[in-house]
Amino acid sequence: MMPNIIFLKPYLSEKVWGGSHLRQYGIDVENKKIGEAWLISGIKGYSSIVYAKGLKPITLDKFYKQHRNWFGNYKSKEYPLLLKLLDCNQNLSIQVHPTDQYCKNHKQYQSKNEAWYILDCKKNAKIVYGHKARAKQELTTLVRENKWNKLLAYTNVVKDKIYYVPSGTIHALLSGLVVFEIQQPSQTTFRLYDYEREKTNPSRRLTIKESIDNTIVPFKKPILNKKDNELLTTPYFSIKKIINKGKKTYQFNQTKWLQCFVVGGKGTINNLPIIKGSTFIISNNQKNFILNGNLIILLTYIR
Repeated sequence: MMPNIIFLKPYLSEKVWGGSHLRQYGIDVENKKIGEAWLISGIKGYSSIVYAKGLKPITLDKFYKQHRNWFGNYKSKEYPLLLKLLDCNQNLSIQVHPTDQYCKNHKQYQSKNEAWYILDCKKNAKIVYGHKARAKQELTTLVRENKWNKLLAYTNVVKDKIYYVPSGTIHALLSGLVVFEIQQPSQTTFRLYDYEREKTNPSRRLTIKESIDNTIVPFKKPILNKKDNELLTTPYFSIKKIINKGKKTYQFNQTKWLQCFVVGGKGTINNLPIIKGSTFIISNNQKNFILNGNLIILLTYIR
C-alpha cells in the first residue's frame, strides 16, 4: 500500500559562497562549501530522493510522474515547486529573475517567483531588495557605470521574518544568512554583478542586457498578502508556520498536498519520528494529520 507520507533526502549543491552551517539541520556537508540543499526538488538531474516504508528509494521527479493521483492529479507535468536551504557564507550575486511577460516572448526561459524565510542571521545582516532608479534609462546608466551604491536598495533582516521576491526584482542574499527558500522550479537567473567572480569562473557569466530588460522600474516593495494565518499567500505558493506543543490534530482541505520542513524540535507525525531538519510531503489523500511533541514546522503548498 502506498504511504501517505514520504520523506526526502536533499540534493546538495556546492557554491563558491557556501559554508558548513547546514550541518545544524542534519545535512552532511563533509568538507565542501555547500551553498544549497535542495530539500524538495523534482528537477531532473537535481532531484531529491524519496524514501518511505515499503518504497524503494526513487527520485522525486520519477515519483511525481508515476503517482500523479498521490498529488491530487495536479495539472503540471513537472513537479511545480522547489524548496531549498541556503548557507550564505559570502555574498550571492546581484540578480533578477525573468518575468511572465518576458518569458512569453522568450520561450526558452521560465519565470521565477520566490520567497525567503530567515532561519538564522548574523547581527546587522542585510539583503539587496530592490533598487532606486526612477526610470529604465537611469537604471541602465547606473548599471553600465557600476554605480551600485546609487542603484541598489538594502534591507536589514531579522530571524524568522519572510521576504517575497517577485520576478523582475533586483535582489541578493548577502553574507551571514541561513535561509529557507521556496520558488517556482525555474533555473533561470540573470546576473547584474558578481563581485568579479566571473573572471575566474566562466560558468558565472553576467547577463546584463537580460537583467535590465526584466527589471521592473520603479521598484515597489512587494505587499505580503496573507490568508488563513499564512505567513505569505501568492498565486504561486503559500507558506504557513506551525508551532506545536503536545499532541494536536491538523486539517488542511484547501491544498493538493503539503510540503513540510522541521525548523526545530522533535516528535512524531502520525507516529512517524521527525526531528529538526526532517523534510516530508503529505499526500492529497491525507487531509488531516497528528503531531506529537514540541515542533516548529514550515508548511508550503499550492492552494
